[in-house]
Amino acid sequence: MMSKTSGFSLVPLECVTCGASIAAQGMDVVFYCSACRNGYRFDNESRGLVPVEVTFVSRPNLVADLYKPFWLVPAEVRILSREVKSKGFSGLLAGFFDTGEEASVTGSGSFAIPAFKLEIGRAIELSRRYTSELPGIDQKLGERLVGGCYDVEDAKKIAHYSVIATEVDKPDLLKNIRYEIEFGESRLLGVPFVEQAGSTMDAFFHIVI
Repeated sequence: MMSKTSGFSLVPLECVTCGASIAAQGMDVVFYCSACRNGYRFDNESRGLVPVEVTFVSRPNLVADLYKPFWLVPAEVRILSREVKSKGFSGLLAGFFDTGEEASVTGSGSFAIPAFKLEIGRAIELSRRYTSELPGIDQKLGERLVGGCYDVEDAKKIAHYSVIATEVDKPDLLKNIRYEIEFGESRLLGVPFVEQAGSTMDAFFHIVI
């Protein structure tokens, strides 16, 4: 049941599917029910929870200290013009294109964008690494998944930043680029993190957050 007080809506954090209480942190906008393994995002228009698919990164024999949510966003990237000193795509864009052409090309793939709060430089670094080298994805697990305070529109902005940052890192190659991104239906991705020497880092690339 939803109640309103002074213009604010109070939405109980109960699973739409099974009715169980959902664990969350203060600013969360994405949620995961560990009881029935269903995911949700908060929809501003309906002021309620909307189902979203959830999968987890798979790493056999790994004991993770916690899982953090990413947005996995399918996308089609269109390069309208790309002026470079040498041919070919590298870094993050190599996951979208397998051609050496410089302009008027289209490629598809999926961006993996952190949905939790962290410094923007680290968010872009994690996005670039997981987009370029996305590990295997497993079936839904009954893991706890909290801290998702960024919605999918925020993730799309970081996707743009990631594309630009990847190319800006190579000033000796890139002169100019014009591009468009068309995004598909997004889902949540649980990524394993570990605690080591007082720091929290992802389990694959050991990027400290």
